[in-house]
Amino acid sequence: MPELQHRPVIDPAIENDWFAVARCDDLQGGQVLRRRLLQREIELRRSGAAGPAASVVGDADAPCAVREHCGHLFVCLGAEPKALFALPEFDQAGRRFLYMGAIGVHTGGLRVVENFLDMAHFPFVHAHILGSEDSTEVRPYEVELDARNELWARGCRFVQPMASAASDGQADVDYVYRVVNPFSPLLYKAPAGHAGGSDIIFLFVQPTEEDRCIVHFSISLFDAASSGSEILAFQQTILGQDKPILENHVYKRLPLDARLEVPSQADAGSSTYRRWLRRIGLRWGVEPAPDAAPEALQLVVADRRPLTDDIVAFVLRSPAGGPLPPAAPGAHLDVHLDGGLVRQYSLCNAGSDEDDVYAIAVKREPQSRGGSRLMHEGVRVGDLLRVGMPKNNFRQDRSATRSLLLAGGIGITPLISMARALRARSQAFHLHYFCRSDAQVAFREELDRELAGQWTLHAGLTPEETRSRVDGLLHAEGPATHCYSCGPTPLMQLVETCANGQGWDAKRLHFEYFRSAGPVETGGAPFELTLARSGRSVLVPSGQSIVDVLRSIDVAVETNCEQGVCGTCLCTVVDGTPDHRDQYLSAGEKASNLQMLPCVSRSRTPSLTIDL
Repeated sequence: MPELQHRPVIDPAIENDWFAVARCDDLQGGQVLRRRLLQREIELRRSGAAGPAASVVGDADAPCAVREHCGHLFVCLGAEPKALFALPEFDQAGRRFLYMGAIGVHTGGLRVVENFLDMAHFPFVHAHILGSEDSTEVRPYEVELDARNELWARGCRFVQPMASAASDGQADVDYVYRVVNPFSPLLYKAPAGHAGGSDIIFLFVQPTEEDRCIVHFSISLFDAASSGSEILAFQQTILGQDKPILENHVYKRLPLDARLEVPSQADAGSSTYRRWLRRIGLRWGVEPAPDAAPEALQLVVADRRPLTDDIVAFVLRSPAGGPLPPAAPGAHLDVHLDGGLVRQYSLCNAGSDEDDVYAIAVKREPQSRGGSRLMHEGVRVGDLLRVGMPKNNFRQDRSATRSLLLAGGIGITPLISMARALRARSQAFHLHYFCRSDAQVAFREELDRELAGQWTLHAGLTPEETRSRVDGLLHAEGPATHCYSCGPTPLMQLVETCANGQGWDAKRLHFEYFRSAGPVETGGAPFELTLARSGRSVLVPSGQSIVDVLRSIDVAVETNCEQGVCGTCLCTVVDGTPDHRDQYLSAGEKASNLQMLPCVSRSRTPSLTIDL
């Protein structure tokens, strides 16, 4: 059989892209360089003053083009190479080009690019250089795919203690990210006060295997003061700090399944990058999507004790013993009960050293829809419960210098976990607990023992007294305080009303709802909904939810509450602007329009595309 029949197929999404494999100066006349690209061995050579040539080892007929561009040798293995990206700035007078080296990284190349785009890790991975833990905010910035199908992120501003080798102090740095193909990102970087153009950092990835790559790191800059060795040492320090982080990822290839990502404002660039890769259908170097969401856990009820007349605490363990999946303060569990009921209960011990148990507390509601009644009357020590993996839409903001925790009744459950975590980190906070009476105080012994002097009980207040107390507590806080509230809907609505009246930034307000704040609104203008994975489109009329319409065309969407509070149906928005009507996403997450809950939310634009 001819050799051609055994030629492996290159992923069509990238077969005609260009990949940097060396710097131009590495290839001298008469020399042969051997490189590995996309699981193929290639050879590069230069004869005298002629341009470079390249071929695939063992397959002379295979396409293999090579070009010199921006100080690098680029190779394309496709039969119809795309145009190389334009960079006229590279030839500007006064620029220096420095090649920082080729560094092998034992993870997929797409992982490297995603990490390069993510500014949220600066204060933690590059502490005291590109960021610091006392300044972690990533301000909103713009991300787009242009007409050339290049990804741009503009207006990325970040306070950096040491922005470059020439830095002499903290600077407010302006970044522009540009990704010219899935493996070739650039960064334009201009510290405040820097005139005459931006430094340009190249992070060209040479993917050798799906889970291994070589990173070509170089810079084009105007710095005439620093020596090449000083610049080299600074830039290699940055990449050296990223390398172990990248190599310790659980997934070596990049997960693109929307169920494995939770985009945030800081992650807008890398989230758009992942959506872009899904859109072009890239499969090489991508983590295969799981067949289904993670299965629920089977846990045994190890203990049960009353906390008040109508609140019972449950301790859950694995029947086999051993640690359970970790959960951060604010997390909750979906508990599956008889009759197909699923109810959400906050973890009281999230973030604690008790890694082998989950502790929850359940209040029996007078108007129970069945969940709390079943928990109180039907669940005993030794019973097995089907429990979902921990979820968290009530996370603590680690940048807050102080936290105000406002709990009402059973709403103490997530806030006691938060208070314990804040105390363990020696961070400023105070917990205020509103109850109808002293007899309704859950965890009284634990609060007095563990949080002495850091919690206050407000029992038996009238509605007017509660309003005055909440208003006063919010008024007493400074502009850096974040407020977390969980409890009866009227209390959280009161907190929001008082905070808005005082001009609190919505990003400093955090709420945990387990039922809708009111009737679910289904009205609104009809819009066209497109499913990105299949390309199917359907009209969503007024009065019907997205979930209902999808079910009518046999598209399954996993749901629990269908009131916009549990987050089970959370999906990624590919195009269009959602009309958020949920209580699950934070104000910042809603503003980013990266995700939505289709059980209640609609579209502000005539068409909407979601990743289903």
